[in-house]
Amino acid sequence: MPRRRGVSQSIMPSVPPGPTIWLRADYEFPGTFSYRQPDASAQFAIGVPIPSPATVKLALVDTAIRWSGRINEGRRIFDLVKTLRVCVIPPCRLVKFRAFIRRLKPPHAGSKVATEESVGVRDYFLLNGPMQVYIEVPEANAEEIKNLLHRIRRLGTSDSLCWCRDVKEEAPPENLCPRTFRQISTNTAGLIVQLSDLTPDSQFDGFNPFGGNSKQAHLQKNVYILPLRVVRNGETWTIYELI
Repeated sequence: MPRRRGVSQSIMPSVPPGPTIWLRADYEFPGTFSYRQPDASAQFAIGVPIPSPATVKLALVDTAIRWSGRINEGRRIFDLVKTLRVCVIPPCRLVKFRAFIRRLKPPHAGSKVATEESVGVRDYFLLNGPMQVYIEVPEANAEEIKNLLHRIRRLGTSDSLCWCRDVKEEAPPENLCPRTFRQISTNTAGLIVQLSDLTPDSQFDGFNPFGGNSKQAHLQKNVYILPLRVVRNGETWTIYELI
């Protein structure tokens, strides 16, 4: 059974107390995957080929609430996972394309219409294989996190539907985990992106859409290098390959 190893702390430096194990979950996307880079404009959504660690953790919280029907269960899982280490590795090959979209959104206050129409540009990805999500969890909570990983049905935008092929105990390959600039050498190649993560100060109510306070989110945003290189590209598309 894998135990805590010397994997680079590429996403979150906090390690839970007591024995830990790494879990690997493989996710297939029947359609496109889309995740807007933190702080990017919603009207011109620059895409990232993997979800942020914060997105993975909040997906576990959302899944816990949906399957249990209890908000307090989501609070418990939030406190459990918020400082865990996460590593997301894209498949060996993927395509990014830029699309002009027309969408419906909730109306402004005082509006008499049910929805309002807006337009924008968004990056989408087509993945040639499963996306690998690794998370280091306390050994005592491994089974319940396994069950939640199996039940996640969305990562990224609301239309980035996915299903879990398998969950097993396995540590991530150190050379493929996203790394910050402080953890790389000057000649390291890759795709530069911004990702967000939860912190010890993050509070559940900072992400509650029903009356929460966003000031309690306390997200940490860092610039990372993903092990991806450009194979070919055009005006609105790019083919990436895992280094």
